[in-house]
Amino acid sequence: MGNIVSSPKHRQLKAQSVQEAGFENYTEVSSCLLGGSIELVTDESCGTASNLLKVEKADRQLNLDDFNEATDGWLTKRHEPVGSATITLCNESKIAGFDIDTTGYTDCCPSFANVEGYQTSNMTWQVILPESRINADSHNFYDVKDSKVYSSVRLNIAPGGGVARFRVYGDISPDWSDKSKDYNLASAKLGARIVRWTDQRNANNPNILLDGGFKMSDGWLTPRSKLEKERNDFVLIQLATAGALESITIDTTGFDKNSPANVFIQGCYSEDVDPHYDVFASWVCLVPLSAVLPGGETVFYFEDLKDPITHIRMHLVPDGGIQQIKVMGKPAVKETKQPLLIEQAPEVIVIEEDTEEDNDVTTTIIVEEILDTPIIEQLSPAKPSAAARGEKRARKSKPAH
Repeated sequence: MGNIVSSPKHRQLKAQSVQEAGFENYTEVSSCLLGGSIELVTDESCGTASNLLKVEKADRQLNLDDFNEATDGWLTKRHEPVGSATITLCNESKIAGFDIDTTGYTDCCPSFANVEGYQTSNMTWQVILPESRINADSHNFYDVKDSKVYSSVRLNIAPGGGVARFRVYGDISPDWSDKSKDYNLASAKLGARIVRWTDQRNANNPNILLDGGFKMSDGWLTPRSKLEKERNDFVLIQLATAGALESITIDTTGFDKNSPANVFIQGCYSEDVDPHYDVFASWVCLVPLSAVLPGGETVFYFEDLKDPITHIRMHLVPDGGIQQIKVMGKPAVKETKQPLLIEQAPEVIVIEEDTEEDNDVTTTIIVEEILDTPIIEQLSPAKPSAAARGEKRARKSKPAH
């Protein structure tokens, strides 16, 4: 695989968690939950490559035991000079970093790895992470600076060995070119994500932004309220893009005995990831306190909602669980108000003891200068022309009659 390449576009981070690496605000675009999948693998004789994309943390004990055939990672057979696994991302994405996790693999950990990305736009593979040394039995976080959009990535290791998990973090960049199409702007597969929550145990996972859930473990269920205090938990969702909303659907499939009594939903427009830090964000009521059907779908339609919305804040009142929230709409851009150009009145020059002939000459000079002046200068505060100032000085120097 050659020598290690030094590049300012990537660096290895001294971190052992997503939070330490600073990737918590990115989407795991390789996640099998969002639709990431193994496209191609050179060898998986001792451990299947699909383990790379598992949501659960790697079982270290399984990987430490060389005699255990149930390894929890991707493991090639011995004496393989290189290994390669190609992953299709959940959607086209800009990539911010990687975690090449070798938890539990000590003797059979590869020495080096690199990552390539496939660009659909020009149908070429590009090196995202040059060949880099990786450490055994640890997380290997890499920060990358790359503005390109990729649909697939290829992890290459040398020599062949074991990798427990491979996580790709970035921002999903879907194609919004069809302006007439309605999108579920609250879909995690399009880039929507939960950025703030009150239920510390369950609310910060993306389940309610995913399709296909049918049981409670696929959704969000809050703890029960106590007699002395109702919970009223909420989640704050950053939509996949700013949109003109048409409807919001609350799906409680699987929660027929645990659905909330009511929901209350607000929306705002903000260019910040979390609008709680945006002093200019203005929240509007989208759905007033309203009952939802248990074990089914409740749809709220909008007719007079004109301004684009970027964030949704949904409260469950007083508590309960939902399977999914769908926010249907079209991508929209917020119109910026143009500053008004106010034309100021020209300064009035008062001339004492002026003759009728001098008046005619001065007026002619000023009119000619205005006609020859560009429009943008005419909108600026008017100043006396040089000719007018000269005429004034000349007249003031005349002896009194």
